[in-house]
Amino acid sequence: MKRSIRHAVLASTLLAGSGLSLRPAAADPGDIIFARSQDADSLDVARVSTTISFQVMQQIYDNLLNLDDKGKVSGGLAASYTASADNMTFTFTMRPNIKCHDGTTFDAKAAKWNIDRAIDPKTGSSNASSYGSITSTEVNGDVLTVRLSKPYSPLTTFLGSAQALMMCPATIQGSDVKPVGTGPWKFVEWVRNDRLVLARNPAYVNVNPLVDNPGAPYAQRLIFRVIPEGPSRMAALKTGEVTFAEPSLQDAADLAKDKNYTVYTGAGRTGQLAYVGFTAKIPPLNDVRVRRAIGYALDRDSMVDIGFNGLVQASPCPVAPGLLGYDPKKCAEWATAFDPDKAKQLLKEVGYGPDHPLYITLSVSPLQGWDESDVVMQQQLAAVGINVKIEQRQFATWVDYMSGKNKETTGTPAIWTMGMSGPDPDYLVFLFQPPGYAGQGIDDPVLQKMLVDQRALSGAEREAKILDIQKFLLVNAYEVPLFTPGWFWLATSKSTVTGFKQGYNVMPLFNDVKLP
Repeated sequence: MKRSIRHAVLASTLLAGSGLSLRPAAADPGDIIFARSQDADSLDVARVSTTISFQVMQQIYDNLLNLDDKGKVSGGLAASYTASADNMTFTFTMRPNIKCHDGTTFDAKAAKWNIDRAIDPKTGSSNASSYGSITSTEVNGDVLTVRLSKPYSPLTTFLGSAQALMMCPATIQGSDVKPVGTGPWKFVEWVRNDRLVLARNPAYVNVNPLVDNPGAPYAQRLIFRVIPEGPSRMAALKTGEVTFAEPSLQDAADLAKDKNYTVYTGAGRTGQLAYVGFTAKIPPLNDVRVRRAIGYALDRDSMVDIGFNGLVQASPCPVAPGLLGYDPKKCAEWATAFDPDKAKQLLKEVGYGPDHPLYITLSVSPLQGWDESDVVMQQQLAAVGINVKIEQRQFATWVDYMSGKNKETTGTPAIWTMGMSGPDPDYLVFLFQPPGYAGQGIDDPVLQKMLVDQRALSGAEREAKILDIQKFLLVNAYEVPLFTPGWFWLATSKSTVTGFKQGYNVMPLFNDVKLP
């Protein structure tokens, strides 16, 4: 997961800079109130990359396509789609009579406007590359045709993600953003760093396969409240001031044992995966035996228990659960498992042992749960003769540092903990095609050919290629998968509240929520 760098970039739509901290009146019985630690950054899909913003936008805007609970693509604003055999031409046939919240029609022209704006370099969207190499978008009646210069089968999956939500064109008015969508909730007001209020869209017709409710949400309003302090959020939850709250890991662990509360972790649809990476150009980490030794030294289960209180699950695959190509049985055949004796044996082959320890750096960014897991890793590596120094940097600084460190061929070798999330295993291209995210690209022609080839394939053929890529990464130990599904975006409510779900990439779904 690209760990979200959440900083405020827009002024409030109401009372910006007034210094006032307004709190809404007492909650109406028909209100869902979600207490979070921070506010959204923006409600412009093409100009934001933070999870905390997309979690709000998912309520207001819909997707051109949707993903079911197995990651299969289904209709959304587009009733159907077709892909050419070479995965370079895609057509989308729109559902008729889709109404925006302002009464205007969302049609093929509106979908074209969203895509054109997202890929326009002037927009500066961080998600532009996820649309592939689009050369043209054309509208013919209710059909939108998208043509690309290179095969890109992941396009349809991406169009079902939060990063590709479709805004009604009236949303963008010059430099102003006034959210207008087709989704289950209408924008009402945004008091910066206090509350963001949405109202039920009574005309909503649901086609999202992850949602059971065929029509409008059951609740009348959905309010995102900013309560920065964790103890205050928990107090508000317990007194009934809020319906949902973001818990700390410790709070989540405690509430998970209390039958009066429910903790939501994503249930395998987050697309999230944590792993260990290597500065594979710096000796001795350029030796696969040393990389595999590190993998054998690490006990994923102890990290899950100690760092995350059992709220995540160990995983052996480079692809997250719920995504195409996730096969834990096959991954376990290729991956390293906890075996300190094997680790010591491999290190001895390379010349390391009690009299000649290996010194490495563990480069990390501080984050709850990860900090404890990093210490566990340090201790487990010490047990096989690897001395580890932990270096912490704030995330933006960490990315810059590792981007340089991964280019080095001499110096102190380093490993790092990293997370990735996405609705499609194509994020392996983002990570490992040179230069790769934070410079971790792997300059191996076999791997690079597979990464390119999978984009031209569909169905079972593509799944087989994704498995081949994972086998390469695991056998060569270019990454050591750790755990999934959700380590940061947790939610909790009283057990009398029902119907809440986490969609892909920890997008909360409130359509089915029924209040006591």
